[in-house]
Amino acid sequence: METKPCLYCKEVFPPNKYAPRQKVCSRPECQKRRQLESMRVWREKNPSYFKYDESKGLAWLETQRKRSRIWRQKNPEKVRLYRQTHSTQYRQYMRDYMRRYRELKKGKNAPADPQSP
Repeated sequence: METKPCLYCKEVFPPNKYAPRQKVCSRPECQKRRQLESMRVWREKNPSYFKYDESKGLAWLETQRKRSRIWRQKNPEKVRLYRQTHSTQYRQYMRDYMRRYRELKKGKNAPADPQSP
């Protein structure tokens, strides 16, 4: 069987017989780089995948919020554990959220939805 140089470490390796087009060796460092590169390329091709789609309408958004609320009520220990392990980020998020909420209540130049950044 022929050998190929790894794309990342340049070491020569025999490709898997079931994946003859393999370009990266099986070392964990090289596999990690391959995965990160693959994710970066995918995100570039799909830039709006994780963004809210306004075309779905307010009914869809309300359904998603309700679903999330129900999940949080059924899994309070997971929410509590997450908040404990991410306390710094959670505090900052709540600070920002409450600042936007108060600005909205006062009627200042605030975004229409306290959820928006």
